[in-house]
This record gives sequence, C-alpha cells and structure tokens, in this order.
Amino acid sequence: MLGVLVWLPTVTTPQVAEAASVCSGWTSTRVPPSTIRVLRTGGSSSGYVQTVDFKKYVQIVLTAEWPSSWPAEALKTGAIAVKQYGWYYTMHWRGGTAHGTCYDVVDNVNDQLYQPESRKPSAATLAAIEATWKESVTKNGSFLVTGYRSGTSNIHCGVDADGWHLFQHSSIDCVNQGMTADQILHVYYGPGVATWTPATKPAANFLAPASQGQVTVGTSTTVSWAEETTDGTTVTDRTLSLLMALPINGKCTVDRWVPAAPSWRSTGGSPQTVTGLRAGYCYRLVVQLTDSNSVRTLSQSGTMLVDPSAAIAAFTSPAPNVVTATGGTTATVSWTETPAGGTHIVSRVLTTERAAQPVAGTCAGAQWSTLTSTTAGSPVSVSGLLKLYCYRYRLTLTDSAGHTSNTYSGELLAPSA
Repeated sequence: MLGVLVWLPTVTTPQVAEAASVCSGWTSTRVPPSTIRVLRTGGSSSGYVQTVDFKKYVQIVLTAEWPSSWPAEALKTGAIAVKQYGWYYTMHWRGGTAHGTCYDVVDNVNDQLYQPESRKPSAATLAAIEATWKESVTKNGSFLVTGYRSGTSNIHCGVDADGWHLFQHSSIDCVNQGMTADQILHVYYGPGVATWTPATKPAANFLAPASQGQVTVGTSTTVSWAEETTDGTTVTDRTLSLLMALPINGKCTVDRWVPAAPSWRSTGGSPQTVTGLRAGYCYRLVVQLTDSNSVRTLSQSGTMLVDPSAAIAAFTSPAPNVVTATGGTTATVSWTETPAGGTHIVSRVLTTERAAQPVAGTCAGAQWSTLTSTTAGSPVSVSGLLKLYCYRYRLTLTDSAGHTSNTYSGELLAPSA
C-alpha cells in the first residue's frame, strides 16, 4: 500500500529560515544535499537521529512510496517529488530534536517512509532517480515543497489537483495520456511551476525574456542572451528561429508550439530585434548552438505575449538589455507606464531579483531569486546592494480591464570594489 504523507502547513513562498543552519543548513536549490538527518521511529534505532546519504534516502523512500511496476514517467514524477520534499526540509529546519540531536525529517508518514531494513530499490526505481537527479522545481520563482498523497484510483488526470499535492493514482492517467514527468508536475502543482536542470553546453542563457518568464510585448521586441561554452571550445554555428502559439487564458503555458508565420530566422548574436509579431499570439525564440567539438544544443527563451490591450511599461533605469556596473550600495529604478486607451493602472508591483555573479564582473548564466516587492510608483530608490551580486527588476502592471503585463529592466552589477 502506498504511503500517504500528512500534509504540513502550506508554504506559498518558502522562507529561508534563520535557524536553518542549526540543523543540516543546506542552502543550494540547484545541487541536492549530500546528507539528510532522519529521526527513526522503529527498530533498534528508534528515537535516535541518523545522518543518511541523501541519494540513498531517496532510493529507499521512493521504493516505499511508489510501486516499481508503475510506468517510467510515473516513477520519474515520484522521484522528483520524494527528492525535493526531503531536500526542502534540509534547508528549512522545523525545530525537531531527539536526544539532543536535530533532525530534518521523520521516517514515517508524518514525512516520508524511510525503511532501509526492509526496502530494496529496484532497477526501475534507481533509473527514475538517476534520470531526474539534477532537476529542481520552483513555483512562482520559489523552491517548492512537493507534498503528495495516494489519492483515489481510476480517476482522470488532475481531477483532484489542489496546487500543493501530487495525487499518485490519478497521475497514472496523466502518464496514459502521454504526459512527461515535468508536465505532470505542472498539472498537480499548478501555474507558475518550472523545472530546472543544468544547461548542456554550449548554452544560451536568456536575459530577456528570462527562460522561465512571460512578458508582454508589442509587434516588435528585442531578445538578448549570454552564451556559455565548455572550456576550450568556441561557438562555430548559431541558428535562431521563432515559434508561436495561441495563448490559453492569457498565458503562454501551452503544449503546442509551431514555427512562426511569417517565419523569422537569423544567425546573428545577441541581442536580436524581432519584428512582425502578430497581436493575440505567444512567441519564443529558439537558439541552436554548435561548438568546435561538434556538440549541438537547443535553448528556448521565455515566452512573449503580444497583447495590444495590456498596459506597456518601459524601464529607463536600469536600461533594458544592458548590464550597468554600479559602485555604490544604492540605485534608482525608474520607468514609464502607458495604459491602453480607456483603461487605467489599478495595480503595480515592482519586484527585486538578485543573483550571485557566476563569474566576477558578469551576470551571464546567473540563477535569480526573488527578494522584495513594492507597489510604489516610479522612481524607486533601492538600497542594500551587495558586492559581487547582480540585480534586476520586474514590473507587473494590471489595468482596469483586467490585463496584466510583466516587464524586465536591465541588470545592475555590483563589482567587488
């Protein structure tokens, strides 16, 4: 019988707890932890905390929680959910201790079933974990705690979805419909869910629109990216193309993309200005790179919704598609707003995003996290800029007709001196 998790209080924007360092204190949302502290509740170790190799922990838990006979994509979905649930609590300590030792999780259904004495992972279970080991999942930009439950058998895909749990039995119907593990995660954890895996090099890391974002644009727009290569190689060939799709409820989270009509192609470098976009459609840019080792990869930008009815924002500082070095700890963010005719702005949210510089002096390939938000109008003075970090700003406007647009600024780079 499948284990059923007892769901803990809903966390919509997981906090990096100040006390996290008291226990495992893991901080990375890109690299899984090396170990996890487990409170044992049965057997000779009952009542004591064991420090367990994290991958071994995931192997044992997945064996207990997901039947190894289930289809591969179902096992992959479970592998991601099991891994990230434990991962999340190595970062967010809940204060649990036993015999003076802190623990991240309990070995029973209060968290996840960890029974190494009786559970032996199958080849299919191990393969699912290896295939998804480097993935992590965010929801609206925050690292997601992936709750799951057994659910009801023989119901359709996503019928019982609540945005915070993966229901195991109904997800089988998702697999039968041909969905991948990542698509299933989106069904159950809801809008705003994105999976991250390390880029295969050569890679195009999109600055605008950001890889996981959606922006509103006019009939022409500028797309920019930074290219990364494996040491000792160079980009020898570059091909840019444009895809389009019909939005669903104003969102570009769709499954079917087709080549843009009229077509658009280029072999040029970043930035590129794309023209001839059609109102009411979603677009995204695809960059194919080939390096001097003949390794070829595809990278996709975030999505662009051409919505002439939405309010338009234009950043004047930091200028779009530009990285601006700043030597101080404060900066001024400014922009203009143009609502569509007959409407007015009813809501604005300016969100600050920050990333450690991957290499000193550059923001290329940075992994962004959300810091703070404000509803103040332009200009806004921001303070507390840290050395060796990059900053950018996202403005979300909603008008009186219910249209919402998202616009990114350029980037501020705070050097080491």
